[in-house]
Amino acid sequence: MAQNFYVHTDDFFIEKYTLKRPQNDMHYHHSYEVYYVLEGEREYFVGDRFFKVGKSDLVWVPKDMLHRTDGKGATRILMFFNDEFLSKYYREEILHYVVKSEPFVFHADSKNDELLHTYFKQLLAEYEAQTAPDGVRNELVLAGYLFQILFLLQSADNTYVPPDTGDRRISDIVKYINENYMHISSIEEIAERFFISKYYLCHIFRESLGVPFITYLNTIRIRAACEMIKSSDYKLTEIATKSGFNSLPYFCKVFKDEKGVTPTAYRKKVSRK
Repeated sequence: MAQNFYVHTDDFFIEKYTLKRPQNDMHYHHSYEVYYVLEGEREYFVGDRFFKVGKSDLVWVPKDMLHRTDGKGATRILMFFNDEFLSKYYREEILHYVVKSEPFVFHADSKNDELLHTYFKQLLAEYEAQTAPDGVRNELVLAGYLFQILFLLQSADNTYVPPDTGDRRISDIVKYINENYMHISSIEEIAERFFISKYYLCHIFRESLGVPFITYLNTIRIRAACEMIKSSDYKLTEIATKSGFNSLPYFCKVFKDEKGVTPTAYRKKVSRK
């Protein structure tokens, strides 16, 4: 099974490149993601939303939210930054204003598109200079440019969510799974609830998300289990049950498939931090 948790070792990362093939792997990470389209079109799945984005669109992806992008080639700028980076340079009241917990798309008009191009150009140049072999790390400069972008996103009056694409029911199904993963017993249960056949549910799930239904369900459950392991003293049997698994051996197998280590090893690892 492909790993669906991506780790960025830097507190801040930015790059520009052209996508020449679809990216069907659904994933999440502990960093916030900003995805700015320079040319072309993409389809985006974030949380339980599906939408199309094109030139001058900017997608905000909150941390720890499952997402994927698909479509033909597009040139874009991709930026990641985490809470550690933000907390070093911004006061808490500022963070509440510029950092949102829900995904959104910002469509830049000509004026704001020009500003974004300028800010991203400055960020890219500064980041590339600092990461060169003889570069001097100055995160404060990066934080200054980043703040200009975040402030623009929250202060401009042209943030919108484009129309969903594909079968609308998949958004409702994903939302239901995200909220009820611990109680779902079978794919038949979901199909019956949404008045579709099991086979059609499997089809639209793979078509829209790029993964089978059970893979998505287990991903949500393991993510919840990881949070319980890190933040509670529950026994593994309790964690397995609370995250929706009715068998400890199956929970341990899925956990190792997803994370590459057993739940016990994962608990030892996070307890040392």
